[in-house]
Amino acid sequence: MVEKLKKYMTLFQWAECLAIIVFTIYFALTNTTDTWWYILIDSLAAVCGVFCVVLCAGGKKSQYYWGFVNIIAYIIIALINKYYGEVMLNALYYLPTQFIGLYVWGKHYNKPADQVEGLRMDGKHIVIWSICSVAGIFVYKLILDTLGGNATLLDSMSTVFSIVANILMVMRYREQWALWIIVDVVTVVMWIIAGDFLMTIMWAIYLINAVYGWIMWTKISQKSGKEGVAV
Repeated sequence: MVEKLKKYMTLFQWAECLAIIVFTIYFALTNTTDTWWYILIDSLAAVCGVFCVVLCAGGKKSQYYWGFVNIIAYIIIALINKYYGEVMLNALYYLPTQFIGLYVWGKHYNKPADQVEGLRMDGKHIVIWSICSVAGIFVYKLILDTLGGNATLLDSMSTVFSIVANILMVMRYREQWALWIIVDVVTVVMWIIAGDFLMTIMWAIYLINAVYGWIMWTKISQKSGKEGVAV
């Protein structure tokens, strides 16, 4: 049993999952401000979210099942806190792409290794995606300003970089993790501003996992030895 658990995730990854469970229980028991249903949904988003990103870092297809639950719960939490960019990102983009990602990863999944086949992006595509991302941030900020959202520049950065990073994740590119690091830093700041410490902890663990994900996917992409456009 222990060997199976160690094969499925590394000790570091299990430690990440244990950390969010401990923090979730602590904040749930000590939170005297929010309603019980907010605390429940908040806790569900945190635990499922960390399991999702941890499994993604390991190239596991099962990350999409945890991600589905996390998305539903996170939409509710973001809506309550008026982070409309986060709401639209998760409801209109993340939710449908869960099914697309599950299908694509299934086509390129190494069953004996229980791991997706990763790719590395070439220099030309890195430049193109970077320019499109920066332009998208400023355009989307204007939209969020008209909606009366909070911290619209941070919200826009988080949303646009998340869209690009998720596309790269579906396409199985290692470079997704560079963007996830930026997204996680920005979103940690957003939830600190909102005063939701459980979401702050969740995104802080996301940040640590994103660095770990870059390391893991560098190894995964080296195994496949592929660079360029995903097919």
